[in-house]
Amino acid sequence: MRKYLISASILLLISFFIMPAAFAEKQYIYDDADIFTENERADLEQRAAEYSEENEIDILILTKDDSSRKDIEPYIGDFYDDQGPGYDGDHGDTVILGLDFSGGSGERDLYVAGFYEGEKYIDNDRGAQIVDQIIPDLSADDYYDASLLYFEKVDQYMGVSPLVNPDGFLLQTWFHLLVAVIIGAIIVGSMIFNMGGRVTTNASTYLDANNSRVKSKSDRYLRKSVTKTKIQKSSGGGRGGGGGGMTRGGHSHSGARGKF
Repeated sequence: MRKYLISASILLLISFFIMPAAFAEKQYIYDDADIFTENERADLEQRAAEYSEENEIDILILTKDDSSRKDIEPYIGDFYDDQGPGYDGDHGDTVILGLDFSGGSGERDLYVAGFYEGEKYIDNDRGAQIVDQIIPDLSADDYYDASLLYFEKVDQYMGVSPLVNPDGFLLQTWFHLLVAVIIGAIIVGSMIFNMGGRVTTNASTYLDANNSRVKSKSDRYLRKSVTKTKIQKSSGGGRGGGGGGMTRGGHSHSGARGKF
């Protein structure tokens, strides 16, 4: 009995050290700039956890205030090196959206980075597409809506082969509907055509080849017209540089930058 009590006490003592680590909740939203309300932050944490679990990749958001003079790209790189996020273990598969609030409106930086599987599925081009799509909400100070859109786009892109443009027309609903309508029209048209009798006469049926001939043929040049079209130059947008790189800890990542 005494041995049993001693063993139980040891197991209970060990559990006090193991349980906090085992049941610790992962953090996905690091809001150092304090841009989200308490309710928004809680909701985003829950959504990030769901999207991360579904796609087996950590999907994070970092917000940076003006207390750090570091650029947003190395800021994200140092965070990854120090914190080691990743669904599959330390320094694993991760996608990070970084928002830098150290500048004024229109000069604030954002950066989307992908590590490992994140680099594969959210590469430079796909990161740039995400940047372009969330900039309008960020510029309007709708940070919560921009975050939701970021989660949705990462979720969408993780389900599409890296060899395919996830925003290309081939994957759009309107294109699928158009193809269905065209195929349906071809089938119906073919059915209607086959319902009628077959036409057995043509242009030669009533032509007397022995007594008819073309007497002359000529081509006459009437007029010439030239059409000119002005090519508009791009006025630029919110997307900036990027292209990914390597953290100081030696972890490769994709990257896309913009301003809001």
